Amino acid sequence: MANSDRLIALGDVHGCIHALDAVLEAIAPQPQDTLVFLGDLIDQGRDSRSVLERVIDLKQQCRVVLIEGNHEEMLLAARDSEEALRYWERCGGVNTLNSYRFCGTLADIPDSHWELLAGARPYWETDDFIFTHANYLADVPMGLQPDYQLRWALFEPAEARPHFSGKPVIVGHTEQPDSEVLDLGYATCLDTACWRYGWLTALDVHSRELWQASRWGILRELGEAPHRGRLPQLAMAVA
Repeated sequence: MANSDRLIALGDVHGCIHALDAVLEAIAPQPQDTLVFLGDLIDQGRDSRSVLERVIDLKQQCRVVLIEGNHEEMLLAARDSEEALRYWERCGGVNTLNSYRFCGTLADIPDSHWELLAGARPYWETDDFIFTHANYLADVPMGLQPDYQLRWALFEPAEARPHFSGKPVIVGHTEQPDSEVLDLGYATCLDTACWRYGWLTALDVHSRELWQASRWGILRELGEAPHRGRLPQLAMAVA
């Protein structure tokens, strides 16, 4: 990847279209950029439909990698049984259906949205980084990681260890109670609780530049954050 090519990870959007639009406007994606969505585009927030539309449109501007989150997993499973549907609805799925039509159903979700979600990856690994939704087992190759670990396991700093590959890992899923990025050096969690009370966070993993916006679409001033808009360089773990 050339130095001018940016590799940008985005934390859990959860239907917060105003936050996503604000962050994307600040990033101004270029054709040579790669944006990695860490999963949970949908549910909880009010406008999952618009979020999915925006990601589809974004694929015409730059390279987009979508990681499957536990909320995407629940939605895809909801097509197979009434029990799975009701479980997903209780986990924020009602808000997603309402974003298509008040009291909407799965039939209101267009084919293009199903195709986008079905194409999500369990993880993405480059020569230098690993991206996944939730967590990882430190001593297991990414291709052999359990589904639960990738999409559901909470990321606990006291239990985290560097991945044996030596590659820094970027995750979402575990909401940070202070709405600040959790940076362990060898791993970074970008779920800063946008839909609830915090920020949608995007991170250029090479330059460590940050962009953050609230669910109302207000960009965070760099001076408001402890990191002042940039995190320290990620440490490569010792293999």
